[in-house]
Amino acid sequence: MIFRILNMLALGLAVFIMINNSKKIKKGQHINQPGKLLPEEKNYIYKDMTYLNRGILVTLLDLYRRGKISIDQYKRDSRNKRRADFVIEYKFTLLNMDDLKDHEKIFLDNIFQGQDIVTTDQLTQRAIKGQEFLKKQGAWALAIEKELKSKKILAIGDKKSASRMKLLGLGIFILGFVSVYQNEITGIISIMFSIFVLLIAINMGMEKSKYAQDLIVQMTDKEKLAKEGKIFGANEDQLLELLAMALTMKYFIPLYKTSKTYQSISLVTDSLNEYGGSYFDDAILRAFMGYSAPTREDSLDTNRIDFRLFK
Repeated sequence: MIFRILNMLALGLAVFIMINNSKKIKKGQHINQPGKLLPEEKNYIYKDMTYLNRGILVTLLDLYRRGKISIDQYKRDSRNKRRADFVIEYKFTLLNMDDLKDHEKIFLDNIFQGQDIVTTDQLTQRAIKGQEFLKKQGAWALAIEKELKSKKILAIGDKKSASRMKLLGLGIFILGFVSVYQNEITGIISIMFSIFVLLIAINMGMEKSKYAQDLIVQMTDKEKLAKEGKIFGANEDQLLELLAMALTMKYFIPLYKTSKTYQSISLVTDSLNEYGGSYFDDAILRAFMGYSAPTREDSLDTNRIDFRLFK
C-alpha cells in the first residue's frame, strides 16, 4: 500500500513538473531586441548543429558580401579520371578582419591559418588528414552558441537545477523499479514518468527566449511559403536566411529567379551540378567535412555533420 501511495505522489509530482516546464517553454524568456543576427546565427537557432554545412556556406557568403573575403571559382584536373575530367574548386582570399564577432574570427583563423589565400582543395586535405581542423570548426559552432547566450537568445544552463532534477528523476525511477519488484503495478507508471523528468533535466538551460521562439515560427512560415513558391523579390538578407534554413536548390532556384541578382547568392545558383544541386554546396561538404558526395536538387547531404565535428 505504501508503494502505491508513493507512486501516485511521484506521478503527481512528475505531471506538475512537465506542465510547469511546458508553460516555461511556451512563455520563454523575454529579452530586448538583440539587433541584427548574422545568417549563421539564424542557422544555429533554426537548425541547431544539424545543418552546420549551411552555416558554413552562409558565413562565407556573408563575409564575401561585406568585403571581408573574396571568393573565386576555378577548375582543376580530376585525380580520378574514371569519375570526372575536372573538379570545381574555390579560392578564398582574406581581405580584412575589422569589426568581426569572435566566432567570425575563429572561423577565419581556422581557414586561413596565417595565410592570405587558401583553396577548397587545400582545405579538403586538412579535413581528410587530421581532426584538428574539424575540432576547430566545433569550437566555431560553440562560439556562435556563446554569442547567442550572451544576448540571452539561448539560455545559460542552470547546472545545479538540472542536477537536482536528474536526481529526482533517478529517484522516481528507482521507486518504480522497487515497486515493480514488490509486485506493485503502479511502479510502471513511475518508471515511465521518470524518463520524462530525466529528459527535462537534460534539456534544462537550453530553452530559447521568446524572441528566438518567435523567430523560429517566422522562419518555419517562410520555409513553407518558399516551398509553395509564394515568395517573390527577396532581398539579399532574405536569400541568405533561406539558405541558412537549409532550403534546397529545388525550391531556392525558382525563388531566386524572381529577385535581383546578387554576387554572393550567384556563387551558389550559377554553379549547379549535374544532379541539380550546387557545386558550392559540394565544395563546402568536401572542404570542411572531408566528405565527397554531389548534392541533389531535393536533398542536402549532411553526413551527420554535428557528429563529425563534436565526436
